[in-house]
Amino acid sequence: MRYSILILLVIFFACNEVTAEKAEDTGEKDRAIKIMTFNMWHGGDAGKQPLNKTIETIEKSGAGIVGAQETYGTASPRPDNSVAIAQRLGWEQVDQGGYHAILTKYEVLETSSSKRAFKIKTGDNQFVWFFNCHLGYIPYQPYQLAGIKYGEYPFISSEQEAIEWANKARMAEVNEIIVEVKEKLKEGYPVVVTGDFNEPSHQDWTQRAADAGICKIKVEWPSTKAFTDLGMKDAFRTFHPDEVAFPGKTWTSIDSPGEVHDRIDFIFFSGTNLKLTNVEVIGEKAENANIVIPNYPSDHRSVVATFEWIK
Repeated sequence: MRYSILILLVIFFACNEVTAEKAEDTGEKDRAIKIMTFNMWHGGDAGKQPLNKTIETIEKSGAGIVGAQETYGTASPRPDNSVAIAQRLGWEQVDQGGYHAILTKYEVLETSSSKRAFKIKTGDNQFVWFFNCHLGYIPYQPYQLAGIKYGEYPFISSEQEAIEWANKARMAEVNEIIVEVKEKLKEGYPVVVTGDFNEPSHQDWTQRAADAGICKIKVEWPSTKAFTDLGMKDAFRTFHPDEVAFPGKTWTSIDSPGEVHDRIDFIFFSGTNLKLTNVEVIGEKAENANIVIPNYPSDHRSVVATFEWIK
């Protein structure tokens, strides 16, 4: 009996060693890549929650790369809370300037001079060019269309006016990002763009959505369209192609009567090496989010996309 148990144990450990070796050989351990876009709402301070809540949100997302916006806290002088968060997580942090940064558990190999693009090694022979942005917040066209006063800007009523004002507000910055994205696409590695665009998606504000009362009118919003025109895909809308059944609104998690709720936080991706397998919204309650964080610390719901690396 004693010899039988010994033989079984030898077989068990031998099988486990083979399985581990196979996982290393095929790169299975590194295949899953989770990427998050997260507007922290002034470093997590504005929601009057401890920094632990922002850290909990990142941890529960399972993300290994986070495009973070509004990273600076409210104290004086304003601290970049993403530094403390990265230290707590044991991650790398790269400040992009303009109150946004990237956080990652992976190695950052290269940073562009503009601090818009980062070459990240996610595994053996696995590299991603990662961009993160926070586009201009004002004038905000959904408010202009809804007759909500927000800055000294006129109310508008047509698709053409919405596009014209969106171009004035954000297109100069979008075009600068697009130039760099095009350059990185030439290298053949996957490219990912995260950000708070402060502008809805042309794939959401469709005639079908307008007819369903989800948005006011049809608008081909130019910022998101600029990326899809490059052949990049919106992760959420790729995973949930029905804009009426799955509006996926990320603005806002705050209960505010009269608010125009919308999807303005995005993850765009391209590259034959990345297969999108899941997209989840993170927020304050189950009716609005797939991952619920009690006392959620931000006024934006965050989004996390899961990709499988394909050799």
